[in-house]
Amino acid sequence: MKKVILKLLTAGIKNNASQSTEELTLEHAIAQIDHVFGRDRMLQEFDADFTVPYYTQSELGYRLYHSAEDAVHMALNFDGVFDADGYQAQPRMVAEQVDKLGGKKVLEVGCGKGFNSRFLAQQYPSSQFVGIDLTPHHVALASRKVRNLTNLTFQIGDFNGLNFPSESFDLVFACECLCHSDQLPVTLAELFRLLRPGGKLVIFDGYRQTKLENFSPEIQTITQLTEVSMAIRQGFFEVEDFTEVAKNVGFALETKEDLTFAIQPTLSHLGGLSQLFFRSHWRSKLFTWLLPRYLVRNAVAGLLMPFTFNTNQGSLGYYKLIFKREEEGRI
Repeated sequence: MKKVILKLLTAGIKNNASQSTEELTLEHAIAQIDHVFGRDRMLQEFDADFTVPYYTQSELGYRLYHSAEDAVHMALNFDGVFDADGYQAQPRMVAEQVDKLGGKKVLEVGCGKGFNSRFLAQQYPSSQFVGIDLTPHHVALASRKVRNLTNLTFQIGDFNGLNFPSESFDLVFACECLCHSDQLPVTLAELFRLLRPGGKLVIFDGYRQTKLENFSPEIQTITQLTEVSMAIRQGFFEVEDFTEVAKNVGFALETKEDLTFAIQPTLSHLGGLSQLFFRSHWRSKLFTWLLPRYLVRNAVAGLLMPFTFNTNQGSLGYYKLIFKREEEGRI
């Protein structure tokens, strides 16, 4: 029934998604969020762990408005124009590392609905791929689509403690999931353990550009609202802090590339949809009453990410990080 309600209520948004939206000010965006959701009510959950409910409730929304092909990450469009082909940019970059390593065993943590691993397994039929995710609904959907791929399996797993022998994989990659770790040193040490010496860890994720207190109170507020609406417990990691923890575990940083500019077309696309959602007060209120709370609150992230992931003065950035497990590394 909820699926029917969602499709009916959102028909107007999808049909008008290509229409231009007004230039949105930060003050207007915050006022709209206050009117529909209440910023204080949202921020009270900032430290709550609702990652699995968030992804479970949001699955249909992601499929309708983000990617019908099961991607749950940002598209990278380097020419400044939104194109769904950009969802394949991350797995293509992972493929470059598979080629360099001659990788035969590859692990994706936080695999979602399997988009990235499915793409790679089709490209490398002689390599073995495993995807793990904490959300049972995601793993079920991912597994259903790869019944004919003998070199790819999916399973439920927590990246803080995985049931694989040490040095099992040539390459491990993570796309927009390590931001959910509440024990980062433990998480990175576990991924380090799973890599063979010389293996690599490839990460695509959002990060705080610097300490949050370095920004204005308004930017601090919208950063936290962006994070809590995306179930980022305790907020995104600062990019420098993240790399330092990885080095302390034993990794060597090989690549650090700021790709914030490449997600701007996706942010504009999602921002336009969110503006259309908030434009009709009766419809937005009806959403909050009838639909799962974490699903509908994605509209907050859509509205605010063009401000928080701003290439000029935003508090958040989107990075590609590549780490190598050195021969003499330590856990």
